[in-house]
Amino acid sequence: MNKVRAWHRSDLSAIQQVAWDTWADAYGAFVPEDDRREFHESYYALQKLKNLFDSKVVEGCVALVDSKIVGYSKTYWNMQDEQFFITSLYVLPEYQKLKLGKQMMEFGIQSAEKHGVDRVWLGVMVENTPAIDWYHRQGFVFEESKPFTIGNTTIQHLYGYKLI
Repeated sequence: MNKVRAWHRSDLSAIQQVAWDTWADAYGAFVPEDDRREFHESYYALQKLKNLFDSKVVEGCVALVDSKIVGYSKTYWNMQDEQFFITSLYVLPEYQKLKLGKQMMEFGIQSAEKHGVDRVWLGVMVENTPAIDWYHRQGFVFEESKPFTIGNTTIQHLYGYKLI
């Protein structure tokens, strides 16, 4: 059975693996493995994930297929600017096309609605054209491009929003 639910502390190791595996597929052609590994080891270190899990401004969910975690998404509420971000949304390649990404996005949108905002924001690497195409189909509009650094690699990142 496929479903999306709020993340649990016990999911964090599986989230680490999902992030690593999806990055290899999505970014492997343009971000060297050493740079991906350096970023992953700092950003997805277990203690870092525990801190995010405990944060009052971060929420997350996981996608499951037959009880196996095959995707995850994380959101961030920027109270100062009153902006709501979907900061991560990953589904293992072999489980894409099952509408799990869309369900996780809806989870994030429901979280955003609690804050009374009229849009959700996200960023995506310009070389990740399949994701950009998917986000366009979901109603996102990209207006800005900024550099994003992973290890020693800097890539342009598109930033955009979807009205909710």
